[in-house]
Amino acid sequence: MPGVAVHGSEIYEVRKPGYVTYEIWTEIPVDSDEYGNPIYRWTPTGSGSRNAKITGYIVASSKMKVGGANVAVVGDKTIETWVADPPVPSSDSSTQIRNIQPPGGQGSGEGEIISGSTKAKLDGKPIALIGSTVRTCLGTTTTIKTGSDKLKFSS
Repeated sequence: MPGVAVHGSEIYEVRKPGYVTYEIWTEIPVDSDEYGNPIYRWTPTGSGSRNAKITGYIVASSKMKVGGANVAVVGDKTIETWVADPPVPSSDSSTQIRNIQPPGGQGSGEGEIISGSTKAKLDGKPIALIGSTVRTCLGTTTTIKTGSDKLKFSS
């Protein structure tokens, strides 16, 4: 039987494939001046994408505590951050990375606990357990990684 999820419990890291996109621009010669020197222009030469790596923790809303931490229930929120993984490449003297979407290649948001115990409820809501499902701020799903083993329920 799994333990209960509590305020501060972590979610398992999860990735959203291809979430961060960018354009690759290269400086290429397009002409020459009257002295034969090349004239360069930045030209789009490709694109790329990176996964978004999401991490986070639970913000429990109930007043019931176990081990000094509030017990989580279905509907409680998760506070999440995400970053491009691997990181978006850097620009250099001959290549520029432009139009990173979402801007900055990182962000944050709230997810939500969407499953819990089928037998134990608190204020009419199923108690969230270690292993319960979370819908992340980017729409993927993961599970609750940590919690308290001082109180256990069947899922």
